[in-house]
Amino acid sequence: MSTSSPLIVIACGGTGGHIYPGLAIGGQLQQQGYRVHFIGSDNRMEKDKIPAAGMPFSGLPVYPLNKKKPWHTLSVLRRSLQTALAELDRLRPVAVVGLGSYITVPTILAARLRKIPIFLVETNVHPGKANLFLARFATCVSLAYAQSASYFGKTPTAVGGSPIRADFQFYPRSEGAEALGLDPALLTLSIVGGSQGAQIFNHKIAAELPALLELPDLQIVHVCGENHYAAMKEQCRDYMNHPRFHLRPYIDKMPALLACTDLAISRAGASTLAEFAACKVPAVLVPGTFGGGHQGDNARAVAAAGAGICIEEAQFRQQPLFPLIRDVMRDTEQRRQMQENCSKLNPIDAAHTIAQLVIDTTTQRRKEAPAC
Repeated sequence: MSTSSPLIVIACGGTGGHIYPGLAIGGQLQQQGYRVHFIGSDNRMEKDKIPAAGMPFSGLPVYPLNKKKPWHTLSVLRRSLQTALAELDRLRPVAVVGLGSYITVPTILAARLRKIPIFLVETNVHPGKANLFLARFATCVSLAYAQSASYFGKTPTAVGGSPIRADFQFYPRSEGAEALGLDPALLTLSIVGGSQGAQIFNHKIAAELPALLELPDLQIVHVCGENHYAAMKEQCRDYMNHPRFHLRPYIDKMPALLACTDLAISRAGASTLAEFAACKVPAVLVPGTFGGGHQGDNARAVAAAGAGICIEEAQFRQQPLFPLIRDVMRDTEQRRQMQENCSKLNPIDAAHTIAQLVIDTTTQRRKEAPAC
């Protein structure tokens, strides 16, 4: 790509839920002839993940707010802001896109100081603190949920959806099952607690596994997390050789698993929900209470759309899981309707839509800018 092509900076990092949507948008911008440069933290996973994806990256010395050490926090913010300003002066982008989290704050503030158009992407129903603060400087905020617009006051918003990973591969059910050693003819219950696993799911499945395996047409894939695999293997030792129980520390072919999943049990992170919607996977969602409780709003939005069932943590711990799974798996019409509703939740081409929003708005602003 020519060095004379316009460049757009994407600020993201901290978790895969911020990084992978950013990479998806970046890929779409490149397809439209734009150069892309990522800015994130020099001490979080993006410093490895983004270069590994073939994208140029600059790291800033960004750290979470430490209320016990306010002067240290201000010193770090000042240093990261100076570095961000230097990077923007060097790169001369036509726009900056922020994916949320404290990691984006220095870059967005630097863009504001340099009068560079700012676009924010919010994939949760209840916006994160960083985007709520930074929205006052934004040209536009792209939303995954229309109801989120009320949080942003007078800042223009558009519903662009929640981008799924650029390398997300859609499998036919038979190929997904073959890739993971599953039986495509059986109903599949997938328990996915994220890359680290979710102990609330591990405890529940260990306790109810005997009852769940009494359902003759059900196979279970439980992704328990690498840190918990040894303990779960011991707790489930009587079933480790059962042909319909598959305990995995992690899944590196999540699209293959979702292709043959009839019902998932999961947290309610925005990226996970976007992938469920893309693959039409209904889910029992147990939102985490961390991060200000934003997952609860996400889960309730999915449930309101008829694409899933939301169960709060306390209720999930107390009530038996077996009757719910049995009833949903037996009700073919309910599952079919939930799958249909999934397809309405999030557009598969969200990354393209957001990239086009940035391009169109930036191009229009450049045309309207007075000649020097």
